[in-house]
Amino acid sequence: IATRRFVEIGSGLSGGNSAVLAREWGWTGLMVDGGGKTRMEQVGRRFPGVVAVNAWVTRENVNDLVTSHGLAGEVDLFSLDLDGVDYWIWEALTVLSPRVVILEYNSLFGAERAVTIPYDPQFDRHRHGTLYYGASLPAWARLADRKGYRLVAVEPAGINAFFLRTDLAPHIPSCAVARAYRVQERHDVLMAGGEDVFAYAAREGLPLVEIA
Repeated sequence: IATRRFVEIGSGLSGGNSAVLAREWGWTGLMVDGGGKTRMEQVGRRFPGVVAVNAWVTRENVNDLVTSHGLAGEVDLFSLDLDGVDYWIWEALTVLSPRVVILEYNSLFGAERAVTIPYDPQFDRHRHGTLYYGASLPAWARLADRKGYRLVAVEPAGINAFFLRTDLAPHIPSCAVARAYRVQERHDVLMAGGEDVFAYAAREGLPLVEIA
């Protein structure tokens, strides 16, 4: 732990992955969500010392958003959970150097294909049910490698993947995607019922971007 600071994009009302750090351990930082001004005012009351901002985050504004609230540079934690164009947001984020990064992946995409949805600053997951959003774990791992991070863990629930900056903790090994991958429980139910995100995307004419 170096700064006890975090940036949480997609905090929701709960405060997201950094909530326990802010509430129990006195960490400070930035929580951002696009769910409305009233919601984020409530978040601000829940977490004194945290800057709670209502904003629709895009790759065009993410760097200014972080910089304008004094969080540029090194922080201990960056967490991203927008259920949308998350891949493109982290790809565009250059002003932040987190030690640990937590990213939600779409387990419906599986453990082999490195894919994400195309960038659309107005993307709304609710237009596409529960299938078409976010990025696969292999896509995140490839972007992480380019940005100087390594995959070190996936939580058993199959929702969040944890990445560590490569200059830190050499005793903690990287994880192969195939070994780390877990299926989210509700995705497992959908898959068992015959749902397939690739078939859905093809049927609905929804493109996917293959990440090299």
